[in-house]
Amino acid sequence: MSDRSRSPFERLREYYEHEERVCPECGFEDEEGAWEAEADGADVVYTHTCSECGAERRHSLELPDRETALEHVERRQ
Repeated sequence: MSDRSRSPFERLREYYEHEERVCPECGFEDEEGAWEAEADGADVVYTHTCSECGAERRHSLELPDRETALEHVERRQ
C-alpha cells in the first residue's frame, strides 16, 4: 500500500508506532504495542498504554476552527 492510499492520520499513527516504541516512564520497548486513534470530527487523539508499566501517552490534534468542524459533523449525522 502506498503512502498516497492512506490518510495523513493513518500515516501519523504509523509514525508513532514506529518512532515512539520506548516508554518514557519505564524504558520498556513495546515492539507490538499499537497506538489507538479516536476522532470526533474536530479533534484526533492518539493514545498508547505501556504493556509493562501501564503509563499512558497521548498526542492530540485539534482543528483550528473546532466549532465549524463540529457543526459540519453534526449536520452529516
